[in-house]
Amino acid sequence: MADNIVLTIVVACLIMMISAVIATIIVMPFKGSLIRLRANYNPRAVGFDGSDNTVGPRLTSLIGTMKRTYRLEGWYGLYKGAFPMLGFTMVVSILAVIFVGASAVRGPKGTYTIPKNGGVGMALFGMVLIVVTLPMTIVINRAIITPYRLPLNARESLRILLSDHERSSPLALFLTPGLLAVVALKSVATAIIAGMLRLALVGNEKKIEKIPIWGLIAFVLFQIVSVAWLCPLEVIMTKLSVQPNLGSEISVEDPEGDVPEGLRFAGQGEDVVGLRPTTDPYVGLVDAVRKIMDEEGWQALYRGWIWTMLGAVFASH
Repeated sequence: MADNIVLTIVVACLIMMISAVIATIIVMPFKGSLIRLRANYNPRAVGFDGSDNTVGPRLTSLIGTMKRTYRLEGWYGLYKGAFPMLGFTMVVSILAVIFVGASAVRGPKGTYTIPKNGGVGMALFGMVLIVVTLPMTIVINRAIITPYRLPLNARESLRILLSDHERSSPLALFLTPGLLAVVALKSVATAIIAGMLRLALVGNEKKIEKIPIWGLIAFVLFQIVSVAWLCPLEVIMTKLSVQPNLGSEISVEDPEGDVPEGLRFAGQGEDVVGLRPTTDPYVGLVDAVRKIMDEEGWQALYRGWIWTMLGAVFASH
């Protein structure tokens, strides 16, 4: 029995790892372009003729961002961040198998069911997931938007992606101004509010033919409407995650610290995205919302909204 469980877990892990590789190859160009679109700092400026212009790269669509990335950085640019994304996906998949059980125990009629300690495992999985997700989101997003070619060396890459303060005190990643608050709000919105509403309207029924049609329609409509708050949260989370936590000491001349010798730029003389100056950072969630609206307009909070809506709708099934 024990051997069968171990074998099942190993097979489940291998399947998840292979699936993660295939998914990363397909999804990464789109994922990276969406991160760039949302992270881009595009403040408005009034021209000499009174016209309302913008400063920096003007990214308005996912496909347009993808084309710009390919033009400046080639295929390498489209797959920047793929390694940490792949590693993160695999770690989460394996943790799901370990803590939740990956349906590793055979139930009646030969089916697989969640183990008896599934509730405890799920709680532990949730806590571990939070600890892993927040810093990995920072690393992945910064790996995508960095203008440099990252070396195939984790330590050197982290030296580029993280500030001196963050490397000396990893806890600083969790203290990135406003980021933890946004992650918490998004978790409440997606896991608690949407989860409870789904339970009330759809129930736990897995077979589509047994789900009440009006309940399903109502929940899908709610998921569509939820883009109104989910998309701004995702945009703010992206912008805060690429903003380095410099601690109390901010160097105006070199805010990002030393760059390893011999490092090359990924682009052809031009960065794909523009970033907000680290000398004037967002200092919290409310401050980020205010500055984004004042400097870039409220529309900036809804960059990539169609992808948020599609994700929410597909997640409702």
